Amino acid sequence: MLKFISLLGTNPYMPCNYYLGEQMVKDCCYIQKALVEILLDQNIVIEKVSIFTTEEAHNKNWKKNAYSHERLGLKDELEILANKNNFIVENLIILQGHKEEELWEIFEIILNELDEEDEIILDITHSFRYLPMLTFIIINYARIVKKCSLKAVYYGAFEVLGDAQKAAKLPIEERNAPIFDLTPFIDLFDWTFAIDRYLATGDASMVEKLTFLETKKITKELNKKASTFKIDPSVLFKDPNSLRALANSMRKFSDMVATCRGPELTNTISSLKNSINNVIENTAHERIKPLSPIMEMLKDRFDSFSFRDEDINMIETAKWCYDNKMYQQGLTILEEGIINYICKKWGLNNLDLKNREQITGYAKTVAVNKLDADCRTLGISPKRANELFMLLYNVGGLRNDINHAGWRKDPAEVSKFRKNFKEYIKRAESLMLNKEEVNEEKRMLLIFSHKLTEGQKKEAIERFNISKFIELDEKLLAKWANVPPNLEDLKEYLTDIIV
Repeated sequence: MLKFISLLGTNPYMPCNYYLGEQMVKDCCYIQKALVEILLDQNIVIEKVSIFTTEEAHNKNWKKNAYSHERLGLKDELEILANKNNFIVENLIILQGHKEEELWEIFEIILNELDEEDEIILDITHSFRYLPMLTFIIINYARIVKKCSLKAVYYGAFEVLGDAQKAAKLPIEERNAPIFDLTPFIDLFDWTFAIDRYLATGDASMVEKLTFLETKKITKELNKKASTFKIDPSVLFKDPNSLRALANSMRKFSDMVATCRGPELTNTISSLKNSINNVIENTAHERIKPLSPIMEMLKDRFDSFSFRDEDINMIETAKWCYDNKMYQQGLTILEEGIINYICKKWGLNNLDLKNREQITGYAKTVAVNKLDADCRTLGISPKRANELFMLLYNVGGLRNDINHAGWRKDPAEVSKFRKNFKEYIKRAESLMLNKEEVNEEKRMLLIFSHKLTEGQKKEAIERFNISKFIELDEKLLAKWANVPPNLEDLKEYLTDIIV
Protein backbone atom coordinates (compact mmCIF):
# COMPACT_ATOMS: atom_id res chain seq x y z
CA MET A 1 0.00 0.00 0.00
CA LEU A 2 1.25 3.48 -0.88
CA LYS A 3 0.93 5.67 2.20
CA PHE A 4 1.39 9.40 2.63
CA ILE A 5 2.66 10.12 6.16
CA SER A 6 2.94 13.51 7.81
CA LEU A 7 2.89 15.24 11.19
CA LEU A 8 0.69 18.26 11.92
CA GLY A 9 1.58 21.01 14.37
CA THR A 10 -0.29 23.63 16.38
CA ASN A 11 0.76 26.85 14.62
CA PRO A 12 -1.72 29.00 12.68
CA TYR A 13 -0.58 28.13 9.15
CA MET A 14 -0.82 31.16 6.87
CA PRO A 15 -2.15 30.44 3.36
CA CYS A 16 0.38 30.53 0.56
CA ASN A 17 1.00 29.06 -2.88
CA TYR A 18 3.00 25.84 -2.53
CA TYR A 19 4.83 24.73 -5.65
CA LEU A 20 6.89 21.70 -6.69
CA GLY A 21 8.59 22.18 -10.02
CA GLU A 22 6.00 23.60 -12.38
CA GLN A 23 3.02 22.45 -10.31
CA MET A 24 1.39 24.84 -7.82
CA VAL A 25 -1.47 24.68 -5.34
CA LYS A 26 -2.71 28.20 -4.65
CA ASP A 27 -4.10 29.77 -1.46
CA CYS A 28 -3.41 26.73 0.69
CA CYS A 29 -2.86 26.63 4.48
CA TYR A 30 -1.67 23.06 4.75
CA ILE A 31 1.40 21.60 3.06
CA GLN A 32 -0.17 18.13 3.40
CA LYS A 33 -3.13 19.12 1.27
CA ALA A 34 -0.87 20.79 -1.32
CA LEU A 35 1.48 17.81 -1.57
CA VAL A 36 -1.29 15.22 -1.88
CA GLU A 37 -2.92 17.27 -4.61
CA ILE A 38 0.37 17.65 -6.52
CA LEU A 39 1.17 13.94 -6.22
CA LEU A 40 -2.30 12.99 -7.45
CA ASP A 41 -1.79 15.31 -10.44
CA GLN A 42 1.41 13.35 -11.15
CA ASN A 43 -0.75 10.19 -11.40
CA ILE A 44 0.69 8.81 -8.17
CA VAL A 45 -1.99 6.55 -6.68
CA ILE A 46 -2.06 7.27 -2.94
CA GLU A 47 -4.04 4.65 -1.03
CA LYS A 48 -3.89 6.08 2.49
CA VAL A 49 -3.02 9.41 4.14
CA SER A 50 -1.93 9.12 7.78
CA ILE A 51 -1.58 12.34 9.76
CA PHE A 52 -0.04 12.20 13.25
CA THR A 53 -1.05 14.92 15.72
CA THR A 54 -0.92 15.69 19.41
CA GLU A 55 -4.26 16.34 21.12
CA GLU A 56 -3.60 20.08 20.83
CA ALA A 57 -2.77 19.90 17.11
CA HIS A 58 -5.83 17.69 16.58
CA ASN A 59 -8.09 20.37 18.07
CA LYS A 60 -6.38 23.38 16.49
CA ASN A 61 -5.58 22.27 12.95
CA TRP A 62 -7.17 18.88 12.28
CA LYS A 63 -10.76 19.56 13.23
CA LYS A 64 -10.49 23.34 12.77
CA ASN A 65 -8.14 25.85 11.19
CA ALA A 66 -5.95 27.75 13.67
CA TYR A 67 -5.30 30.51 11.14
CA SER A 68 -8.92 31.30 10.35
CA HIS A 69 -12.17 29.74 11.58
CA GLU A 70 -13.63 30.55 8.17
CA ARG A 71 -11.28 28.04 6.54
CA LEU A 72 -11.44 24.27 6.64
CA GLY A 73 -9.26 22.19 8.94
CA LEU A 74 -6.90 19.65 7.42
CA LYS A 75 -9.37 16.79 8.02
CA ASP A 76 -12.01 18.35 5.75
CA GLU A 77 -9.43 19.46 3.15
CA LEU A 78 -8.12 15.90 2.81
CA GLU A 79 -11.53 14.25 2.82
CA ILE A 80 -12.61 16.40 -0.14
CA LEU A 81 -9.61 15.03 -2.07
CA ALA A 82 -10.22 11.51 -0.75
CA ASN A 83 -13.82 11.46 -1.97
CA LYS A 84 -12.65 12.38 -5.47
CA ASN A 85 -9.63 10.06 -5.56
CA ASN A 86 -10.67 7.11 -3.41
CA PHE A 87 -8.06 6.99 -0.66
CA ILE A 88 -8.31 6.57 3.13
CA VAL A 89 -7.69 9.47 5.53
CA GLU A 90 -6.67 8.70 9.11
CA ASN A 91 -5.61 10.79 12.09
CA LEU A 92 -3.48 9.20 14.83
CA ILE A 93 -2.84 10.84 18.18
CA ILE A 94 0.71 10.91 19.54
CA LEU A 95 2.12 12.25 22.80
CA GLN A 96 4.11 15.45 23.21
CA GLY A 97 7.36 13.50 23.61
CA HIS A 98 8.64 15.40 26.63
CA LYS A 99 10.31 12.31 28.13
CA GLU A 100 11.93 9.13 26.89
CA GLU A 101 8.95 6.90 27.65
CA GLU A 102 6.77 9.10 25.43
CA LEU A 103 9.32 8.91 22.60
CA TRP A 104 9.07 5.13 22.66
CA GLU A 105 5.29 5.37 22.58
CA ILE A 106 5.55 7.63 19.51
CA PHE A 107 7.88 5.04 17.98
CA GLU A 108 5.32 2.28 18.52
CA ILE A 109 2.38 4.33 17.19
CA ILE A 110 4.14 5.29 13.96
CA LEU A 111 5.61 1.81 13.45
CA ASN A 112 2.23 0.13 14.01
CA GLU A 113 0.73 2.31 11.28
CA LEU A 114 3.11 0.71 8.78
CA ASP A 115 2.31 -2.70 7.29
CA GLU A 116 4.44 -5.25 5.48
CA GLU A 117 5.86 -3.95 2.17
CA ASP A 118 4.22 -0.51 2.44
CA GLU A 119 5.53 2.19 0.14
CA ILE A 120 5.93 5.47 2.00
CA ILE A 121 5.89 9.13 1.00
CA LEU A 122 7.00 11.23 3.96
CA ASP A 123 6.36 14.93 4.61
CA ILE A 124 8.48 16.40 7.42
CA THR A 125 7.43 20.05 7.14
CA HIS A 126 5.67 20.44 10.50
CA SER A 127 7.65 17.88 12.48
CA PHE A 128 8.60 19.30 15.88
CA ARG A 129 12.36 19.52 16.53
CA TYR A 130 13.53 15.92 16.90
CA LEU A 131 10.53 14.34 15.14
CA PRO A 132 11.96 14.41 11.57
CA MET A 133 14.95 12.36 12.72
CA LEU A 134 12.80 10.04 14.85
CA THR A 135 10.32 9.46 12.02
CA PHE A 136 13.14 8.78 9.56
CA ILE A 137 14.69 6.27 11.98
CA ILE A 138 11.33 4.53 12.44
CA ILE A 139 10.78 4.26 8.70
CA ASN A 140 14.30 2.93 8.16
CA TYR A 141 13.61 0.39 10.89
CA ALA A 142 10.40 -0.56 9.06
CA ARG A 143 12.37 -0.91 5.82
CA ILE A 144 14.20 -3.82 7.44
CA VAL A 145 11.67 -5.46 9.77
CA LYS A 146 8.60 -4.89 7.57
CA LYS A 147 10.26 -4.64 4.14
CA CYS A 148 8.77 -1.18 3.62
CA SER A 149 10.24 1.23 1.07
CA LEU A 150 10.66 4.99 1.37
CA LYS A 151 9.67 6.41 -2.01
CA ALA A 152 10.04 10.15 -1.35
CA VAL A 153 10.60 12.80 1.33
CA TYR A 154 9.30 16.39 1.03
CA TYR A 155 9.57 19.65 2.95
CA GLY A 156 7.44 22.77 2.40
CA ALA A 157 9.75 25.77 2.83
CA PHE A 158 7.31 28.51 3.91
CA GLU A 159 10.18 30.25 5.76
CA VAL A 160 11.71 31.46 2.49
CA LEU A 161 9.01 34.14 2.63
CA GLY A 162 10.53 35.53 5.83
CA ASP A 163 8.95 35.69 9.28
CA ALA A 164 5.17 35.69 9.78
CA GLN A 165 4.88 39.48 9.78
CA LYS A 166 6.85 39.87 6.56
CA ALA A 167 4.97 37.04 4.85
CA ALA A 168 1.61 38.51 5.90
CA LYS A 169 2.43 41.76 4.10
CA LEU A 170 2.83 39.94 0.79
CA PRO A 171 -0.28 39.69 -1.39
CA ILE A 172 -1.39 36.06 -1.74
CA GLU A 173 -0.41 35.92 -5.42
CA GLU A 174 3.22 36.66 -4.40
CA ARG A 175 3.28 34.34 -1.40
CA ASN A 176 4.94 31.44 -3.23
CA ALA A 177 6.65 28.78 -1.12
CA PRO A 178 8.74 26.00 -2.69
CA ILE A 179 8.43 22.34 -1.78
CA PHE A 180 11.86 20.71 -1.51
CA ASP A 181 12.26 17.14 -2.68
CA LEU A 182 14.67 15.61 -0.15
CA THR A 183 14.59 12.16 -1.73
CA PRO A 184 18.14 12.46 -3.18
CA PHE A 185 19.43 12.60 0.40
CA ILE A 186 17.70 9.30 1.09
CA ASP A 187 19.41 8.00 -2.04
CA LEU A 188 22.72 9.22 -0.58
CA PHE A 189 22.03 7.25 2.60
CA ASP A 190 21.24 4.11 0.59
CA TRP A 191 24.23 4.46 -1.74
CA THR A 192 26.59 5.03 1.18
CA PHE A 193 25.27 1.93 2.93
CA ALA A 194 25.36 -0.14 -0.28
CA ILE A 195 28.95 0.73 -1.20
CA ASP A 196 30.09 0.25 2.38
CA ARG A 197 28.47 -3.18 2.37
CA TYR A 198 30.16 -4.06 -0.92
CA LEU A 199 33.63 -2.99 0.21
CA ALA A 200 33.18 -4.73 3.58
CA THR A 201 31.55 -7.98 2.45
CA GLY A 202 31.62 -8.18 -1.35
CA ASP A 203 27.80 -8.23 -1.48
CA ALA A 204 26.73 -6.27 -4.58
CA SER A 205 22.98 -6.94 -4.36
CA MET A 206 22.05 -3.55 -2.93
CA VAL A 207 24.26 -1.73 -5.46
CA GLU A 208 22.51 -3.63 -8.27
CA LYS A 209 19.09 -2.65 -6.97
CA LEU A 210 19.97 1.03 -6.58
CA THR A 211 21.69 1.11 -9.96
CA PHE A 212 18.63 -0.30 -11.68
CA LEU A 213 16.39 2.34 -10.08
CA GLU A 214 18.77 5.21 -10.82
CA THR A 215 19.37 4.13 -14.41
CA LYS A 216 15.64 3.92 -14.97
CA LYS A 217 15.16 7.37 -13.46
CA ILE A 218 18.00 8.92 -15.50
CA THR A 219 16.77 7.39 -18.76
CA LYS A 220 13.25 8.68 -18.10
CA GLU A 221 14.50 12.21 -17.39
CA LEU A 222 16.77 12.26 -20.43
CA ASN A 223 14.09 10.97 -22.77
CA LYS A 224 11.79 13.70 -21.47
CA LYS A 225 14.43 16.37 -22.13
CA ALA A 226 15.28 14.91 -25.50
CA SER A 227 11.61 14.98 -26.45
CA THR A 228 11.14 18.53 -25.18
CA PHE A 229 14.20 19.94 -26.91
CA LYS A 230 14.11 17.53 -29.87
CA ILE A 231 17.72 16.39 -29.48
CA ASP A 232 19.44 13.03 -29.29
CA PRO A 233 19.70 11.81 -25.66
CA SER A 234 23.30 10.75 -26.28
CA VAL A 235 24.21 14.45 -26.51
CA LEU A 236 23.07 14.87 -22.92
CA PHE A 237 24.31 11.55 -21.64
CA LYS A 238 27.03 9.41 -23.13
CA ASP A 239 25.86 6.04 -21.84
CA PRO A 240 22.80 5.66 -19.57
CA ASN A 241 23.63 1.98 -19.07
CA SER A 242 27.16 2.52 -17.70
CA LEU A 243 25.87 2.34 -14.12
CA ARG A 244 24.12 -0.94 -14.82
CA ALA A 245 27.27 -2.34 -16.44
CA LEU A 246 29.23 -1.34 -13.34
CA ALA A 247 26.80 -3.09 -10.98
CA ASN A 248 26.94 -6.23 -13.13
CA SER A 249 30.74 -6.19 -13.04
CA MET A 250 30.78 -5.71 -9.27
CA ARG A 251 28.41 -8.63 -8.78
CA LYS A 252 30.35 -10.85 -11.19
CA PHE A 253 33.63 -10.17 -9.37
CA SER A 254 31.98 -11.04 -6.05
CA ASP A 255 30.58 -14.24 -7.54
CA MET A 256 33.99 -15.22 -8.97
CA VAL A 257 35.64 -14.72 -5.57
CA ALA A 258 32.88 -16.48 -3.61
CA THR A 259 33.17 -19.55 -5.84
CA CYS A 260 36.97 -19.34 -6.34
CA ARG A 261 36.84 -19.15 -10.15
CA GLY A 262 40.55 -18.48 -10.59
CA PRO A 263 40.83 -18.76 -14.39
CA GLU A 264 38.07 -16.16 -14.84
CA LEU A 265 39.31 -13.65 -12.26
CA THR A 266 41.58 -11.51 -14.45
CA ASN A 267 38.99 -11.02 -17.21
CA THR A 268 36.37 -10.17 -14.57
CA ILE A 269 38.70 -7.70 -12.84
CA SER A 270 39.58 -6.09 -16.17
CA SER A 271 35.87 -5.64 -16.94
CA LEU A 272 35.26 -4.16 -13.48
CA LYS A 273 38.12 -1.68 -13.76
CA ASN A 274 36.86 -0.61 -17.19
CA SER A 275 33.32 -0.17 -15.84
CA ILE A 276 34.55 2.00 -12.96
CA ASN A 277 36.56 4.16 -15.36
CA ASN A 278 33.59 4.46 -17.73
CA VAL A 279 31.32 5.77 -14.99
CA ILE A 280 33.96 8.21 -13.75
CA GLU A 281 34.54 9.51 -17.27
CA ASN A 282 30.83 9.44 -18.10
CA THR A 283 28.38 12.12 -17.08
CA ALA A 284 26.37 9.46 -15.24
CA HIS A 285 27.90 10.16 -11.86
CA GLU A 286 27.25 13.89 -12.31
CA ARG A 287 23.54 13.10 -12.49
CA ILE A 288 23.72 11.31 -9.15
CA LYS A 289 25.82 13.54 -6.90
CA PRO A 290 26.68 10.92 -4.25
CA LEU A 291 28.13 8.59 -6.88
CA SER A 292 31.09 10.84 -7.68
CA PRO A 293 33.10 10.28 -4.46
CA ILE A 294 31.83 6.70 -4.23
CA MET A 295 33.19 5.90 -7.66
CA GLU A 296 36.53 7.33 -6.60
CA MET A 297 36.45 5.05 -3.54
CA LEU A 298 35.84 2.04 -5.77
CA LYS A 299 38.57 3.12 -8.17
CA ASP A 300 41.07 3.48 -5.33
CA ARG A 301 40.16 0.04 -4.01
CA PHE A 302 40.72 -1.67 -7.37
CA ASP A 303 43.66 0.41 -8.63
CA SER A 304 46.12 -2.16 -7.28
CA PHE A 305 44.51 -4.91 -9.40
CA SER A 306 45.90 -5.52 -12.89
CA PHE A 307 44.23 -5.65 -16.30
CA ARG A 308 46.43 -8.58 -17.35
CA ASP A 309 48.79 -9.90 -14.63
CA GLU A 310 47.30 -13.03 -13.03
CA ASP A 311 49.88 -13.17 -10.24
CA ILE A 312 49.05 -9.63 -9.11
CA ASN A 313 45.35 -10.35 -9.27
CA MET A 314 45.66 -13.53 -7.22
CA ILE A 315 47.50 -11.61 -4.49
CA GLU A 316 45.06 -8.68 -4.57
CA THR A 317 42.07 -11.01 -4.54
CA ALA A 318 43.54 -12.75 -1.49
CA LYS A 319 43.80 -9.31 0.15
CA TRP A 320 40.15 -8.63 -0.76
CA CYS A 321 39.20 -11.91 0.91
CA TYR A 322 41.22 -11.02 3.99
CA ASP A 323 39.51 -7.61 4.24
CA ASN A 324 36.09 -9.24 3.81
CA LYS A 325 36.82 -12.13 6.23
CA MET A 326 36.45 -14.67 3.42
CA TYR A 327 39.31 -16.82 4.72
CA GLN A 328 38.27 -20.07 3.08
CA GLN A 329 38.06 -18.53 -0.39
CA GLY A 330 41.18 -16.44 0.22
CA LEU A 331 43.36 -19.36 1.29
CA THR A 332 42.11 -21.39 -1.67
CA ILE A 333 42.85 -18.60 -4.15
CA LEU A 334 46.26 -17.94 -2.59
CA GLU A 335 47.31 -21.60 -2.68
CA GLU A 336 46.13 -22.10 -6.26
CA GLY A 337 47.76 -18.80 -7.25
CA ILE A 338 51.13 -19.96 -5.94
CA ILE A 339 50.72 -23.25 -7.82
CA ASN A 340 49.89 -21.29 -10.98
CA TYR A 341 53.02 -19.20 -10.52
CA ILE A 342 55.24 -22.30 -10.23
CA CYS A 343 53.51 -23.97 -13.20
CA LYS A 344 54.39 -20.99 -15.38
CA LYS A 345 57.98 -20.92 -14.15
CA TRP A 346 58.39 -24.65 -14.77
CA GLY A 347 56.63 -24.53 -18.14
CA LEU A 348 53.80 -26.84 -17.04
CA ASN A 349 50.17 -26.80 -18.14
CA ASN A 350 48.42 -25.19 -15.17
CA LEU A 351 45.07 -26.80 -16.06
CA ASP A 352 46.50 -30.32 -15.76
CA LEU A 353 45.52 -31.66 -12.32
CA LYS A 354 48.55 -34.01 -12.24
CA ASN A 355 50.92 -31.06 -12.65
CA ARG A 356 49.25 -29.19 -9.82
CA GLU A 357 49.36 -32.26 -7.56
CA GLN A 358 53.02 -32.75 -8.44
CA ILE A 359 53.82 -29.24 -7.21
CA THR A 360 51.91 -29.58 -3.93
CA GLY A 361 53.55 -32.98 -3.37
CA TYR A 362 56.99 -31.49 -4.01
CA ALA A 363 56.23 -28.64 -1.57
CA LYS A 364 55.40 -31.19 1.14
CA THR A 365 58.62 -33.10 0.46
CA VAL A 366 60.72 -29.92 0.71
CA ALA A 367 58.97 -28.75 3.88
CA VAL A 368 58.84 -32.05 5.79
CA ASN A 369 62.29 -33.31 4.83
CA LYS A 370 63.90 -29.86 4.93
CA LEU A 371 65.36 -30.29 1.45
CA ASP A 372 66.75 -27.60 -0.81
CA ALA A 373 64.16 -26.76 -3.45
CA ASP A 374 64.95 -26.76 -7.15
CA CYS A 375 65.32 -23.06 -7.96
CA ARG A 376 66.92 -23.23 -11.41
CA THR A 377 63.78 -22.38 -13.39
CA LEU A 378 62.10 -20.23 -10.75
CA GLY A 379 64.41 -17.28 -11.28
CA ILE A 380 64.97 -16.76 -7.55
CA SER A 381 67.66 -17.65 -5.03
CA PRO A 382 67.77 -21.11 -3.42
CA LYS A 383 66.70 -19.65 -0.09
CA ARG A 384 63.72 -17.86 -1.62
CA ALA A 385 62.76 -21.04 -3.51
CA ASN A 386 62.70 -22.91 -0.20
CA GLU A 387 60.57 -20.16 1.32
CA LEU A 388 58.14 -20.34 -1.60
CA PHE A 389 57.58 -24.09 -1.25
CA MET A 390 57.42 -23.82 2.55
CA LEU A 391 54.79 -21.10 2.10
CA LEU A 392 52.79 -23.29 -0.32
CA TYR A 393 52.91 -26.15 2.19
CA ASN A 394 51.76 -23.90 5.06
CA VAL A 395 48.95 -22.28 3.06
CA GLY A 396 47.75 -25.72 1.97
CA GLY A 397 47.75 -26.98 5.56
CA LEU A 398 45.67 -24.05 6.79
CA ARG A 399 43.33 -24.35 3.80
CA ASN A 400 42.78 -28.06 4.50
CA ASP A 401 42.07 -27.29 8.15
CA ILE A 402 39.27 -24.88 7.29
CA ASN A 403 37.95 -27.01 4.40
CA HIS A 404 37.64 -30.04 6.68
CA ALA A 405 35.81 -27.93 9.27
CA GLY A 406 38.45 -28.63 11.89
CA TRP A 407 37.80 -32.40 11.82
CA ARG A 408 41.45 -33.30 12.11
CA LYS A 409 44.16 -33.79 14.70
CA ASP A 410 45.28 -30.51 16.33
CA PRO A 411 42.86 -28.16 14.52
CA ALA A 412 43.89 -24.49 14.41
CA GLU A 413 42.40 -21.89 16.71
CA VAL A 414 39.94 -19.54 15.01
CA SER A 415 42.27 -16.55 15.49
CA LYS A 416 45.05 -18.37 13.63
CA PHE A 417 43.28 -18.16 10.28
CA ARG A 418 43.23 -14.38 10.21
CA LYS A 419 46.75 -13.92 11.64
CA ASN A 420 48.43 -16.52 9.46
CA PHE A 421 46.50 -15.62 6.32
CA LYS A 422 47.70 -12.01 6.54
CA GLU A 423 51.30 -13.12 6.99
CA TYR A 424 51.03 -15.61 4.10
CA ILE A 425 49.75 -12.89 1.75
CA LYS A 426 52.73 -10.68 2.62
CA ARG A 427 55.18 -13.49 2.03
CA ALA A 428 53.57 -14.48 -1.28
CA GLU A 429 53.63 -10.88 -2.46
CA SER A 430 57.32 -10.63 -1.62
CA LEU A 431 58.30 -13.93 -3.22
CA MET A 432 56.09 -13.86 -6.34
CA LEU A 433 56.06 -10.15 -7.17
CA ASN A 434 59.51 -9.22 -5.84
CA LYS A 435 57.91 -6.44 -3.85
CA GLU A 436 60.52 -6.62 -1.18
CA GLU A 437 63.39 -9.02 -0.62
CA VAL A 438 62.88 -11.27 2.36
CA ASN A 439 65.66 -10.90 4.92
CA GLU A 440 68.27 -13.61 4.53
CA GLU A 441 67.67 -14.63 8.11
CA LYS A 442 64.80 -13.82 10.45
CA ARG A 443 65.83 -14.32 14.07
CA MET A 444 63.78 -14.36 17.26
CA LEU A 445 65.37 -13.11 20.46
CA LEU A 446 64.06 -15.00 23.49
CA ILE A 447 64.05 -12.63 26.46
CA PHE A 448 62.75 -15.00 29.13
CA SER A 449 64.10 -17.80 31.26
CA HIS A 450 62.01 -20.75 30.07
CA LYS A 451 62.40 -22.79 26.88
CA LEU A 452 60.09 -22.61 23.85
CA THR A 453 58.00 -25.72 23.29
CA GLU A 454 58.22 -27.48 19.94
CA GLY A 455 54.71 -26.25 19.16
CA GLN A 456 55.72 -22.64 19.85
CA LYS A 457 58.79 -22.97 17.66
CA LYS A 458 56.70 -24.46 14.85
CA GLU A 459 54.19 -21.60 15.05
CA ALA A 460 57.02 -19.01 14.97
CA ILE A 461 58.52 -20.67 11.89
CA GLU A 462 55.16 -20.86 10.09
CA ARG A 463 53.80 -17.44 11.06
CA PHE A 464 56.96 -15.31 11.02
CA ASN A 465 59.37 -17.37 8.92
CA ILE A 466 61.85 -17.54 11.80
CA SER A 467 65.02 -19.38 10.93
CA LYS A 468 67.01 -18.92 14.13
CA PHE A 469 66.21 -18.61 17.84
CA ILE A 470 68.60 -16.65 20.06
CA GLU A 471 68.59 -17.34 23.79
CA LEU A 472 70.12 -15.12 26.48
CA ASP A 473 73.38 -16.38 27.99
CA GLU A 474 73.54 -17.19 31.71
CA LYS A 475 74.85 -13.74 32.67
CA LEU A 476 72.06 -11.89 30.80
CA LEU A 477 69.44 -14.33 32.08
CA ALA A 478 70.50 -13.60 35.64
CA LYS A 479 70.36 -9.86 34.97
CA TRP A 480 66.87 -10.18 33.43
CA ALA A 481 65.64 -12.23 36.38
CA ASN A 482 66.88 -9.75 38.98
CA VAL A 483 65.63 -6.34 37.86
CA PRO A 484 65.79 -4.00 40.93
CA PRO A 485 62.22 -2.99 41.88
CA ASN A 486 63.24 0.56 42.83
CA LEU A 487 64.55 1.59 39.39
CA GLU A 488 62.49 4.33 37.71
CA ASP A 489 64.20 3.89 34.33
CA LEU A 490 65.31 0.48 33.00
CA LYS A 491 67.10 1.79 29.92
CA GLU A 492 70.60 1.84 31.40
CA TYR A 493 70.13 -1.40 33.34
CA LEU A 494 69.04 -3.33 30.24
CA THR A 495 71.64 -1.87 27.87
CA ASP A 496 73.46 -5.23 27.50
CA ILE A 497 70.25 -6.99 26.49
CA ILE A 498 69.05 -4.24 24.13
CA VAL A 499 72.40 -4.10 22.37
